[in-house]
Amino acid sequence: MRGFRAGLPFFGASKRETVKCDQSLHFRSSGTKEDVKPQDRVLCCMRLTSSNRSTSILSALRRSLRPISRISIGKFRRHLSEQEMGTPICANPLLRRLLNALPVAILVAPFVGFGQPAAPPSQVVVTVVDENGVGVSRARVTIAEPNLAPLQLWTNYAGHCTFTLPQNPQPYRLTVEKPGFYQSSQTAISPDLGALNVIIAHEQMVKEEVNVTSSTPGIDTQQVSNAQIMSMPEIVNIPYQPSRDIRYLLSFNPGVVPGVPSASTQVHVAGADSWQTLYMLDGFDIRSPVSGDLSLRVSADAVRSIDTESTRYPVEYGRTTGGVVALYTGMGDNKFQFTGTDFLPSFHQIGGKLRFDKIVPRFNFSGPLVRNHAWFFDGIDFNYSDIYVTGLPSNAATTTEVRGSNLFKVQANLSPENILTTGLLFDDFHEPYYGLSAITPQVSTTNQDSIAWFPYLRDQWTFAKGALLDVGVADMRFRQGNEPHGSTPYVITPEVTEGSYFENRTRRSQRTEGTATLYLPSRHWAGVHDLQAGIDLDYTGVNENVARAPVSYLREGSAPGVNGTLLRYSVFTPVAPFGLHNLSIGSYFQDRWSTKQGLLLQPGIRFDWNEIVRRPEFSPRFAFIYSPPRHANSTKISAGIGVYYDRTQLAYLASALAGLRTDTFYNSDGLTPAGPTQATEFTADYSSLRDPHALNWSVGIEQKLPGTIYAGLNFMQKRTSNIFTYANQSDPSALSGNYLLTNARTDRYTQVEIQARHTFSDGFALFGAYTRSSARTNAAIAYLPTPSPWGPQQSGPVAWDTPNRILSWGWLPVPLPRFRKKWRFVYTEEWQNGYPITSVDSSQQVVGAVGSHSFPNFTNFSPGLAWRFHFRGEYWELRGVMENALDSSNPAVVNNVVDSPQYLTFSYDEGRAFTARIRLIGTRNKKH
Repeated sequence: MRGFRAGLPFFGASKRETVKCDQSLHFRSSGTKEDVKPQDRVLCCMRLTSSNRSTSILSALRRSLRPISRISIGKFRRHLSEQEMGTPICANPLLRRLLNALPVAILVAPFVGFGQPAAPPSQVVVTVVDENGVGVSRARVTIAEPNLAPLQLWTNYAGHCTFTLPQNPQPYRLTVEKPGFYQSSQTAISPDLGALNVIIAHEQMVKEEVNVTSSTPGIDTQQVSNAQIMSMPEIVNIPYQPSRDIRYLLSFNPGVVPGVPSASTQVHVAGADSWQTLYMLDGFDIRSPVSGDLSLRVSADAVRSIDTESTRYPVEYGRTTGGVVALYTGMGDNKFQFTGTDFLPSFHQIGGKLRFDKIVPRFNFSGPLVRNHAWFFDGIDFNYSDIYVTGLPSNAATTTEVRGSNLFKVQANLSPENILTTGLLFDDFHEPYYGLSAITPQVSTTNQDSIAWFPYLRDQWTFAKGALLDVGVADMRFRQGNEPHGSTPYVITPEVTEGSYFENRTRRSQRTEGTATLYLPSRHWAGVHDLQAGIDLDYTGVNENVARAPVSYLREGSAPGVNGTLLRYSVFTPVAPFGLHNLSIGSYFQDRWSTKQGLLLQPGIRFDWNEIVRRPEFSPRFAFIYSPPRHANSTKISAGIGVYYDRTQLAYLASALAGLRTDTFYNSDGLTPAGPTQATEFTADYSSLRDPHALNWSVGIEQKLPGTIYAGLNFMQKRTSNIFTYANQSDPSALSGNYLLTNARTDRYTQVEIQARHTFSDGFALFGAYTRSSARTNAAIAYLPTPSPWGPQQSGPVAWDTPNRILSWGWLPVPLPRFRKKWRFVYTEEWQNGYPITSVDSSQQVVGAVGSHSFPNFTNFSPGLAWRFHFRGEYWELRGVMENALDSSNPAVVNNVVDSPQYLTFSYDEGRAFTARIRLIGTRNKKH
């Protein structure tokens, strides 16, 4: 940008030097071309508050030129306040006129300058960035000045905050910290500096204790939502299984429960279905474009933090009623680093025999491309597992899972104001007998293949006055195939399935998304306002080719192992390949208003529209935080209410394109039809549909207790209406008829949660939580055109309802002096009510009340030991964990057919197991 030159020596500079200032925040002297170091930059070369001397001269100038300029004192003060906010003097027309009269001011200043009031205080602008130059929001900045109480501030969206020094300031101390980062502290800072740049580095897997200090977790008085944040210490230390899949770590957050046993890789946030949760990777939506599940995988070692929010989350998150799960991955720095995990195979003992279990190596490479300007990160994982299922013939009891992913990222700081980040995630999966279990033999499974590509690009611009523009674009491509084994007839008996699976499906789907967010500079009006506005576009599409074979339902046989007669026979008409697509547009505006009385208000509104529903959707939200001024670090009260919309789910619409299904029921002989053939068709009328929406309100309190224990109590109530469900339009109690897609489903969720955490001085941690919840719906039976339960619709619990849940985890030093430094004890403890079970008969008709039975209560206590050591100049960690040390059964499969003698028989028990992990962490970190 164009600079300027004033014919006035800079205060504090030599007499012969003049100073050139431009809006890129560099200092340049007329005698040299050197830039001032970043930590010594100030907002403008001629700030009115730069020194006491400059203020005295300008005060005299104001008095001496009052009759000449004919400008009121009030107007002058308005201009003076603008200078205190950082506006260059030279850019102000009023002050240019004053500079022209500067000789007069110099003549009269000695006579009128004495006896003036003390100089007004100086302002200092603090900018907090990470090791790659990206602004860090909501970092806690503590200023300790001599003889004054410490002052605490929080950085805004762009990583900035401003504080005012007192009159006659002295050198002071500044400390910056945020969970997930190492603490940064500077002492004896000169009060003459008008701006400070502070770098805080992300926590790594291991550190040299004498060189770095982790930030101390506490009460975040800027966090409006009920966010549960897992940073590197939790990701590394919590012993979750299988540790190769980051999705299994999510359920160690209160309010997040693992999926029902048949879909345990998915999770449910705040009582919602898995597709109702927004899953994000580095700020982009990574849900399956069709099912909405979290199907994209990324290496667990590539993830730097996990943020989970279920209430009071801001309007920037749209099209989700369940909550938000955001994964943020790593980036390299100026040092080449390498880590590796689980690169040795593991074995387990089954039936007295030692069997190969799996090998799941993960590797991270990172470092500089151009030092101080560009860096790369590459996270690779590979999984080869031999899965053995008890209860099946030994020659047909195994399946092999092969999966690999690679996340490659590059960040380039094109200039101090422009940061470009790009990434590419590749994911490949293959399993020849997908779905193998005690009730599904190899022949009835499918050969599943899936491949996914996810490139993304994000560009961030910072403007002169503190505005920040963030623009991103991403494109996800999925290809999934499910192929049956052979072509033998598919048969469903009361005990097991037989024959080749009835469905052969190939699906290609995509999501193209674009986002743009503008963070405006902080505005001062009865406090501080941080304004944010944004827009997002989302295109989803699917193309599917499916073929379905007939399905036979058999009665219970006369003896164990003997099949009964034919009860029901289903035939599907051929379906031509089809495609679906949807374009969604959203925009939002939000204000974070921080007052001086410890009150933070966050109002926001969001607008959404999509081409399928074609109805405007407005989502107003409001939340606040109150921290009593005298207890800002020990008490926090938060509450909020808002409207949240879901996205239009393509999977429901795809069912309306499944074609016609005809069912024939037979008498006990299995040969004579019990009546005419019944036809069933699923249809949808887009013009009558509305998108699901939820009214979510909550209140919470956080309190610091004696012993540095941070406790929290949260209450949330959510009512989700207009959820998609198919309803029989001809006879609600019949199997056949026209099932129309409607908005008749309503879900209700209530949750009370108590949690406490204590972090020890050496970084060790203990966490515990109890959750009492209720998740119910008025449409507990999910009708599908393929084999599924049927019968009159009922109200009842959702399939993942668990009223009581206790959760605890931690890592502690081994209480022996000799082992305390390098050994640590790790553990997880889970207990929850078993999930509900809905009973059906041999034809899959629901019998009795939905959820009238349940799985046994789930209990899992998994303790372990971890040993960190040096070998050949590298950091290593060896960890062993006794999974399910109490040997609780924790079954995953149940026979829910009332006609079977094996009714309510559970199988696929978890059992006790020992797992080991070895990790090469890499070379020791340098001092930050």
